[in-house]
Amino acid sequence: MKKISKMVITVLLGLLSVQGLAAAKPSLIKQLDRFVAMDGACAWPQLTVLPNGEIAAVIWPYPNHGFNEGAAECWISSDGGARWRMTGVPVKNIPGVARLNVATGLNYAGAFVALIGGFGGKPSVADVATYKFPAVTPNAEMPIPSVSLDHGRTWKESLGSVFQQEDGKNLIPYGRIASLGNNELGVMCYRDDVVFYVSKDGGVSWQKRGVVSRGKVHNETTWLRLANGDLYAAARTWEDGHVDGLRSIDDGVTWKSEGAVALPRQHPADLTRLPDGRILLTYGLRNEGIWGVCVRFGDADARTWGEPVLLVNMEDATDLADGVLKKDGGYPSTVVLSNGTLVTAYYTKGTPAHRRYHVGIVRWNLVDPATPSQGRNAGN
Repeated sequence: MKKISKMVITVLLGLLSVQGLAAAKPSLIKQLDRFVAMDGACAWPQLTVLPNGEIAAVIWPYPNHGFNEGAAECWISSDGGARWRMTGVPVKNIPGVARLNVATGLNYAGAFVALIGGFGGKPSVADVATYKFPAVTPNAEMPIPSVSLDHGRTWKESLGSVFQQEDGKNLIPYGRIASLGNNELGVMCYRDDVVFYVSKDGGVSWQKRGVVSRGKVHNETTWLRLANGDLYAAARTWEDGHVDGLRSIDDGVTWKSEGAVALPRQHPADLTRLPDGRILLTYGLRNEGIWGVCVRFGDADARTWGEPVLLVNMEDATDLADGVLKKDGGYPSTVVLSNGTLVTAYYTKGTPAHRRYHVGIVRWNLVDPATPSQGRNAGN
């Protein structure tokens, strides 16, 4: 009875979210363009604005959830997100390993930093059809840091950092690598626990700073530093897939949950500081009746959030493979360009106009944006 009641509540919340989006004020945003950027990629894109004005996206370039060996790739756009080209590989994989889990950002010197994790036991690309899910989830590969001094063209890996929870399980990197307001960088990693790591040498080596949550409460988590010095995180939950907001007032040593900022099956999230100081929450929608990408606007302290606004409708998010609806998509990442244009990347398994896995790009504006001073990533 308890399970049935919970299921009914989840469905009702999902329906309410669809109705709320339909009633939301569309005048808050103006969509400028929408592109298919990288075809045939499941991707889980992570965007970064580089010091030269280019946009970098680090992606998993295959049309599956890591079913074959391979490496995440760096793709670059020099025209604000319309056209993309592959420029480099942050961490090369070894045979049998899929290096697909990524976190990226800039260090204090403007170098491009990546942290790449993944899993072993994978067949070659040619033999991907033979892959079967293991009965027991294997330990993840140890994440490897890598730094590029030439805007994502060449990379230097660094070994030796240990990303593990207390029981010895290796962690999975996710989301933004961002500044703590000094020469330190921060990144989130997860498995059963979510753990916050810091680097004091520009992303070459990393040390554990604090535990965000323990025991399969949260998983994919991103974060940024607020103008008041607090660290704010948005974390996907294991139980029903909503997103919680969490806050640290001691530079990431301890974290306190502040409750949900999205409803069940609405995840994962990205955080971006807007030119006017507000915080943008971008997240995926996986509710029956609407699959897409949604945004909410928070105040500068991330304590007050506006109503959800639909940014992208994935129109069923399916490629109709074998005549069966197989929905998949989301994982948005948003950056702000120097002219104030926002660029959001997401992935989908297909729309009626393009029935293959691909990375979609949306360029959009706020209706009444503040005058921007420079391109901004979360936490910068």
